[in-house]
Amino acid sequence: MHCWVLWLAFLLSSQCAIASTPVNAEQWLEAMENALKTRSFQGTLVYAGSNRVNTLKIFHSVIDGDVYEHIISQGEPIREVIRDRSKVFCFIQEQQRGRESAVMSSKNWLGLPPKLTYSNRNYSLLLGKQQAVMERPAQIVIIQPKDKFRYLRKIWVDRESMIPIKTQVVDSTGRVLEQLMFSKLSITQSIPRTQFQLPTDSKSYQWAVQKTELIPQHQQQWHITNNPTGFEVVKYTRYQSHANSEQMTHILLSDGVTLVSIYVDLQAEAISETYTIGAINLGTTTSSGYRITVLGEVPGQTIQSILGGMQLIQ
Repeated sequence: MHCWVLWLAFLLSSQCAIASTPVNAEQWLEAMENALKTRSFQGTLVYAGSNRVNTLKIFHSVIDGDVYEHIISQGEPIREVIRDRSKVFCFIQEQQRGRESAVMSSKNWLGLPPKLTYSNRNYSLLLGKQQAVMERPAQIVIIQPKDKFRYLRKIWVDRESMIPIKTQVVDSTGRVLEQLMFSKLSITQSIPRTQFQLPTDSKSYQWAVQKTELIPQHQQQWHITNNPTGFEVVKYTRYQSHANSEQMTHILLSDGVTLVSIYVDLQAEAISETYTIGAINLGTTTSSGYRITVLGEVPGQTIQSILGGMQLIQ
């Protein structure tokens, strides 16, 4: 599940001009979303959260209308993610092993849905002050929750390129739980296709191929009876690795801004655990012989509410 933490993206073609300066917060976010779909870039991104710092090299390009991404984590061991149109490859060259799966189009590098949908019932959109990041003038946009089930998000949008160059997730006390910020950024016309190719010796790697299938509603075994207001099921999938015969169900919830994942697999032993990693809270329990894990950038009480509402349909 850690691959998604490395998976960061964006786009831009310097030929795309911004027609006019956005006036309100919603227009700024719309301009940002458009920039993420149309421009190419490369840079260095610094993640800070949970008393740790991680540096990532990011390459993102649009080639013949298709999105390509290459993210390299500078930790030990060095982990890499390549998104090649419809597939994602997570691998460690040093260990010559990796995982291949279908593209997760449900979130972008910000940890947000590619297309934000706002409900006045759940969030307020506000314009903050203007502030420079890397000596680049930026406009702060604030996505402020209206209840205790969500976190506040701040996004620094570069005024020239409309790319988000800094983001923060903030709790109800004002404490910054997680921050992503570019320390170096270059907007480019294009990036060579070779940057998005697997290593030459990758055929000898030990690959775990993850097969994913969408489950129609009439075949779904789990129902969430206690969703916090606004959260709805947006994707219900089942996947299986060729390395073993065990299957896992993944249920994705969204309120249009925040995403929460539910993972369900077989587990005979009773388990009840909670973890916090930066802005991510995680809870695990067992029910009817299944292990249920809920995680997302939401407060712990949101996780517990969803866990307590999981019901197996007999």
